[in-house]
Amino acid sequence: MSAPRILVLVLNYNAGSALDPCLRSLRAATYENAEVVVLDNGSTDESLNAARRLGLEVHEFGANLGYCAAYNRAFEMYANRADFFLLSNADLIVPPPTIDQLIQILVADESIGFVGPVQRHEDTKEIRSAGIRWGCGRLPVHVTRPGEPYDAIEGAFVLIRKSVLTRTGGLDETLALNLEDVEWQTRARSQGFLSRIAAQAEIFHRRPGRVRRHTGAYYQARNICILTSRLCDHAALVQIRVRLYLEGLAGLVLGRPRARYVLEGLRDFRRGVTGMRSFS
Repeated sequence: MSAPRILVLVLNYNAGSALDPCLRSLRAATYENAEVVVLDNGSTDESLNAARRLGLEVHEFGANLGYCAAYNRAFEMYANRADFFLLSNADLIVPPPTIDQLIQILVADESIGFVGPVQRHEDTKEIRSAGIRWGCGRLPVHVTRPGEPYDAIEGAFVLIRKSVLTRTGGLDETLALNLEDVEWQTRARSQGFLSRIAAQAEIFHRRPGRVRRHTGAYYQARNICILTSRLCDHAALVQIRVRLYLEGLAGLVLGRPRARYVLEGLRDFRRGVTGMRSFS
């Protein structure tokens, strides 16, 4: 039998110099039936030149749709070109055997819908994420010891069974980005799909820049409130909102720039704001 077709969807938004080594590492994968497509969310830098130099297919959306909407569009466009989708950030280094190690787990058990590697920081090689743990009334945390319990796989690099899409739908575009992985995998789990970390597989992830860290604080604050309101009781929602509000106030007193974004996330949750938003 031929190896299953994997379509690697690399989502790019102004990744700069990080995109070239990411794409080169994916092209060096030992898996024999993987194709790479670069999705671009309206980049204004020169990062797409790396994809074109390598002769890779590029699809430009022309605007920043966010993580969820961009991938949902790609799932529709490329549905006939893949047996499995591999979602990848643009700032990763992927060792050659990683895709092989992921697909072996996914094809061995049809109940597994999502599989991902252990993620390490590119600079220190310390573990960034071996899964995400989350419960009602708490903020999500990354597992940093492989083998510890987790509830979801971090979405920076995850291989997905295509039947997850047909049975549960795609990513939730009201979230735009951040915690979309937890929401999707929680929804898929109710349909019998499991998430697995391939402990022997790994990738190396660049640390985010200052702007990305700050805007990420906004989406995490807003989206954890959305997620909690859907899946938990009122007491849990009050608990998480109070915790974030106190964190934001303390950050303002201490002069921490991300505090503003945390408080804006809480405000927008209260106002019912969803999806992508722009920041001045």
